[in-house]
Amino acid sequence: MFNMNSGMGRGSNRSLYNPFGETRGWANPTMQGAISLPEKVMGLTCLLVVCALGGILLGGAGLNTAYSGGGFLWFIAMIVLVMATQALAARPGIGMVLFLAFGVVTGIAVSPLLNLIALNGEQYIVYEAVAATAVTTGGITLYARTTSRDFSRIGGWLFAALIGVVVAMVIGIFVQSTAFQIFISAAACVVFSLFLLYDIQRVTTTGNAPGNAIRMALKIYLDVFNLFLNLLMILMMTQGGGNSRR
Repeated sequence: MFNMNSGMGRGSNRSLYNPFGETRGWANPTMQGAISLPEKVMGLTCLLVVCALGGILLGGAGLNTAYSGGGFLWFIAMIVLVMATQALAARPGIGMVLFLAFGVVTGIAVSPLLNLIALNGEQYIVYEAVAATAVTTGGITLYARTTSRDFSRIGGWLFAALIGVVVAMVIGIFVQSTAFQIFISAAACVVFSLFLLYDIQRVTTTGNAPGNAIRMALKIYLDVFNLFLNLLMILMMTQGGGNSRR
């Protein structure tokens, strides 16, 4: 996702990557700052994805099913954990524990939806959503890392657009229209794709201070997570073009 070649050739211990470290080198106190912020963010984001996959397995094993009625509680847990992680990211130990717990909880929260899709024999929809998310994320990352354009000023506009999407989602609860729901999800995909572009570019300008790697990885993960969910919703409502294959 990010440039893995920066700082190469600084010694054999350079390859010892510790995602729990923020500014201190691992196993060698002279390596302070050797691991760049983009590398930390990449590692932590991947770690969060692994935690989410574990959460999906836990949810499917009975921790959160379509019949357990605990979906709302897991959603509240996600909100609490993301706020706590942002606030305590710089605290050694506790910040990382909250960070990893958030990844697990996101997986648990979406497991009923994924299990329902699987029960309907439409796993291909999930695969299509994963592939589309991976391609989109890879393309945006490449563009963000190579373009000379500065997107630092679009943050306010993106926040306003996000509020608009949330308002549209609330309206969508009362407007039972598939076309309108697809429109909302498509708009959300655009907004979170731009958020991803904005946040990835911010990684290169953010200082390598304690907690910043966790905060930036959390933001990027949320961008990708929401992009995946909205792509999944679009594919579910349009059957992912799967009818012609079944």
